[in-house]
Order: sequence, then structure tokens, then C-alpha cells
Amino acid sequence: MIPALAPVIMLVAGALFAIGLASLIARCNLIKMVMGLEFLGKGVSLLFVLGGYLAGDVGVSQAVVITLIAIEAVVAGVALALVILLRRAYKTFDIAVISRLSRGGDL
Repeated sequence: MIPALAPVIMLVAGALFAIGLASLIARCNLIKMVMGLEFLGKGVSLLFVLGGYLAGDVGVSQAVVITLIAIEAVVAGVALALVILLRRAYKTFDIAVISRLSRGGDL
């Protein structure tokens, strides 16, 4: 039996995933791209927990989500470190400016 809140949880997870994907596709700011990556991960985590609940095996889904959260923390740390290095080198967070400068263009 599907609980009454399952469609709402799926809608929230889908919205988180869509927001994350949109911020990755927009490619305007490095910080927004890292945040979008985190939104993607949170949406997938929410779907994993809901799927485990609906399948009746919450323990396995929680173990997968905890592992996913640990991996997301490492990825976010490395991504933010790279963003800081790019900011120091190019003095901007804008992807278009960074790609233009890396090809030898002027500001």
C-alpha cells in the first residue's frame, strides 16, 4: 500500500532534482553549479529513502543514503576547493569569462 504522502515526497524529490539540473545546465556561476550538484544529490537521496520505505527495506536504503551523503560531502569539498583556485587565478566566478580567459581572450 502506498502512503498518502508518497506522491508529495516524489514531487519534492523531482523538484530538487530539476532545480539542481537547471543550475548545472545554466552554467553562469561556479558556486551555483556546486549548489546544483548538491540539490541533485539530495533529490536522489530522498527518492532512495522513499523507495526503501515502499519496498519495505528501510535499512538498506538508509545505508545507501548515508554512503551517498558521505560521497557528496567529499565531492562538495573538492569542488569548492577547485572553485576557490579558479577564483584566485581568474578573479571571477563566471564560467563564460573563465573560458574566454583560458583561451587567451581579454576581459
